[in-house]
Parts: sequence; C-alpha cells; structure tokens
Amino acid sequence: MKLILDSDVLVHALRFPKEETLLSLHKKASQIFESCISGVNELVIPSVIPVEVGTVLSKILPAELANEGIEKLMQVAVEIYPFTIDPSLNSLYSLSSNLYFQRCVTNSSELSKIRKDPEDKDVPGWNKSKTEVMLGGMDVFVISYAEMKSATLITNDWSLWYAAWKTGISSYWLSGLTTEQISDISNGLSVKESHHRTQREY
Repeated sequence: MKLILDSDVLVHALRFPKEETLLSLHKKASQIFESCISGVNELVIPSVIPVEVGTVLSKILPAELANEGIEKLMQVAVEIYPFTIDPSLNSLYSLSSNLYFQRCVTNSSELSKIRKDPEDKDVPGWNKSKTEVMLGGMDVFVISYAEMKSATLITNDWSLWYAAWKTGISSYWLSGLTTEQISDISNGLSVKESHHRTQREY
C-alpha cells in the first residue's frame, strides 16, 4: 500500500517519548513506519514533510539523534516529491510539480476552512464545541499531494484527517486507530472507512 505519513506521525515513530502518555502513539507510528522499512508498504511524501520532521526533531533531540532520524526517513521514503534520483523521472516531475503547485494554490482557498457536518458527530475525535476545521499551509501541501498520488494519508492532526476524509481522500487518524487496525495497515491491508469511523470518541 502506498502511504503518506504526516510529519507528526513520523516524529512519533522516530523518537522514543519521555512522557508515558505518548507511548501508545509511538508504538502505533513505529509499527506503521517499520512496515515501510520492510517494504510491505511504500512511503511517499512531499518534500515539506522531512523539513518539518527535521525542524521538530532538532528541538526535542540531541543533534546527532535528530540527524539520524532524518537520514533514516530519507532512506526509507521511496519518493520525496518532486525530487528524484531517477533521471527518467526528472522531466515528468518537472511538469507534474507545476500542476501540483497549482493544485496547492487552489486548495489553499478551498480547503483552508471547512465547516463540520453535524451528521459526522460519531467519528472519533469529534469536538462538538468547534464548528469548523482549519488547515495550515503545510497541511495544504500534504493534502494536495495525497490527492495527486491517490495514496493513503495517515496523520495525527484531526483537522487534516477530517478535511482529507471529507474530500474523498483515503486517510486515517492515528489516535483513532485500534491495535487491530494498526496491524492490518502494517500488513498492507486497507481499513474500511466505516470501521474506522465507528470507533469511540477521543
């Protein structure tokens, strides 16, 4: 399965947390990341993600460990768009990157603020006090890339997950996934969207 792991998921995977409350997320993210290392799943990401991961890791880890984490990510990803070591793809990516940029510009206005549908109140993580979700600039790059690649996005950012789901992108919210679902994804299996959405609220 072709996966896009958001920067928050990768940070959880690449560092062991000091806080016990984050241990569950670390285990979930690590298991999925390991499936990309083993080749069961393919990790494809836009270039903005390793930049964000490096920025976060450098703030919470010693420089040597942060650099090791970034190097590991760069080795595991089969694509860091729009850069490629395959000369045959250079001309293709040169063209598609222009289309990607235009898509990002369009999505920046269309997806930056989405009104929540009250009928979705049973999805995991629903907060009834908020009527809208808002995306930041990096989120727009990530969601636009997911659209273009027709890949599955895994994020721990609820707003990004909701926006992706509502626009028809295959996506999962890390905190809302059960142990069984994490195992299925790590084995290259899709989790049915209805199954994911009927989990308890967080």
